Amino acid sequence: MEAPAHLPETFLRELAALEEAYLRRSDPIEQSGFYGGPARWRAEREPILAAVTADGTFLDAGCANGYLLECLVAWGRERGIALTPYGLDQGARLIALARERQPHLAAHFFVGNAWDWAPPRQFRYVYTLLDQAPPAYRAAYLRRLRDRAVEPGGRLIVGDYGSRSRGIPAHDVAAALRAAGFTVAGAAEGGGDGVARFAWTERAG
Repeated sequence: MEAPAHLPETFLRELAALEEAYLRRSDPIEQSGFYGGPARWRAEREPILAAVTADGTFLDAGCANGYLLECLVAWGRERGIALTPYGLDQGARLIALARERQPHLAAHFFVGNAWDWAPPRQFRYVYTLLDQAPPAYRAAYLRRLRDRAVEPGGRLIVGDYGSRSRGIPAHDVAAALRAAGFTVAGAAEGGGDGVARFAWTERAG
């Protein structure tokens, strides 16, 4: 069955509310929706790089203020990997912050929703979260993003975050990818207790 043209309005309003919540914070980590401090931030986000095996372009689809991209580039450099960051977010004010944070890369940040975004190019690595689309739209969303944004031979990396304070584990991302019809090329966890999970699939070259 063909996917609907647009995401539900209620879901889009929820995304807009996230931008408002993030912008009420001044700390760059909290502006990214994380409240556990820098040590946990790194422990729960750096495992994204388990999917990154070589230099290349990296798109964060849902990048908020761009701080995660900055961190991934720095952490990748420590591993001897050079990443060229790109970011996408539907929040125009968050993208404005990302451009302010990295003015030399301002042209690498885009305003749009990954569901219907037409990327100006493709990328070796594309990162997104499971909750970037409602569950009923998830498989279609991930296929669209892979086919439109990931270059041949590249990887779509998918993450999910739980909540330690509320005792909520992250979803099993690898299982979610398989359920959506993808072949899983690898998986990783962050934080040591399943509070952050990641898995990735490759686009045929």
